[in-house]
Amino acid sequence: MSRKNMLIIVLLLIGIGGMIALEGYIKPRAHAQAIQYEAEQNDPMTHDIRNSLSFASPYMGNAGNFINLNASLPLREIGRTFQLYPEEQMAELRFQAVAGALKEEKLKEFLLYNSTANFVMIDNLEKLIFAFEDQVFSISRDKVETWYGSTESLASLRDAKTWKTEVQSRLQDAEYVSDYVEKLVEQQEAL
Repeated sequence: MSRKNMLIIVLLLIGIGGMIALEGYIKPRAHAQAIQYEAEQNDPMTHDIRNSLSFASPYMGNAGNFINLNASLPLREIGRTFQLYPEEQMAELRFQAVAGALKEEKLKEFLLYNSTANFVMIDNLEKLIFAFEDQVFSISRDKVETWYGSTESLASLRDAKTWKTEVQSRLQDAEYVSDYVEKLVEQQEAL
């Protein structure tokens, strides 16, 4: 066998081995990691806020920015529509789901996490409404600012490390989360 043929066979074996490794190990592992990452993004406890930081804006009237911000936050797998009310500096997310079908603890975490994220990322948003098919939750910026005791502004929470410390890590304290919802969130039955 010539040296040229031997080189072709070696390269062919390396190519086959590489394809087997790619298709049998690397791709399935990457797919599993992608599924796990997506699941983590739907939970306020494990969500990576860095993906949402690019949607920070001084103005709430940018519909595309508002949609993308909320599509990057937990519960994004639930269908929803939205309505912006620029005159009142208010935004409403209408979820195509029943709030009562969610675990109460996860709903409270969602209300804290997503409302805080919206006020942190959109400087002039004054009121946020989460409307589910059975319940409507309203939250105002002034209450959230008071809650976090931000002397500068909520924008100071735009740093990923600060966010993790001041917002996300506190989700582990069920009493803290319940107090937030009880004191800051106005709740009523849907019409």
